[in-house]
Amino acid sequence: MMSDETITLSSIQYVIGGDLESVRSALIKSLMMNSIPYSQGDHGESARLDPADVFQLYSPRWLVVGRIELERIDLSQVLLRFCLPIFPSQAEVEIHENAIRDALPPPAAVIRIMDAEGDRTRAIAYLARYLHQFRIQCLQEIQSVLQSRLGLIPVYGLIIERHRILELVVSPPRSEMYKDNEDRDIPRDNLVLRDDQQELLRLWQSGQTAKVIALRTSKTEKTVLNQLTLLRKSLGEELVPRRR
Repeated sequence: MMSDETITLSSIQYVIGGDLESVRSALIKSLMMNSIPYSQGDHGESARLDPADVFQLYSPRWLVVGRIELERIDLSQVLLRFCLPIFPSQAEVEIHENAIRDALPPPAAVIRIMDAEGDRTRAIAYLARYLHQFRIQCLQEIQSVLQSRLGLIPVYGLIIERHRILELVVSPPRSEMYKDNEDRDIPRDNLVLRDDQQELLRLWQSGQTAKVIALRTSKTEKTVLNQLTLLRKSLGEELVPRRR
């Protein structure tokens, strides 16, 4: 059965220097220069923000692929949040069905079996998952372009507290940390990833195997897999997909 759930809280966050107005202008300029379709407005999804600070992102093929939210941290810093697209409805899947089928990885034998068995419900659910993946992939490409163009600094699990300056969360006392030396420095929710952990995540998202990452980062393969498991618990499978 297809899920009726239409809201996702998954997002990846960046910090950029500047006041809110200048960051908004720079973002608009970068979107236009890179021919990234967008519209401004909250569409009922981010009512707490000014509509001018919510950017709906589009793909010519897959329509809405996510959104960007801007939120002021202080007078000199802005949080830029990439929000993942909501899971597509059955009506959306049916609109895009032919395009999804054309884009499915070969040989797409599973969908052909479903068609042969006349299992329309399962076929639609299967196509919905792929549509969601296509949209997320498109959002990741946009995210990579903007990160390079705007000099965005990635942060994960950041809590914004008004009238306070951004600070790194202090690590807990040694007695409270994990007994396993290989895993004790993995961040949990509300912690900022260190440079080496960001690099591990970047390599994993680019398609590198745990074995290759281990060689490139001078870690054991077991350590890489353990760190990825804990990152997946904190960030979700969309950002840390399951594979070897």
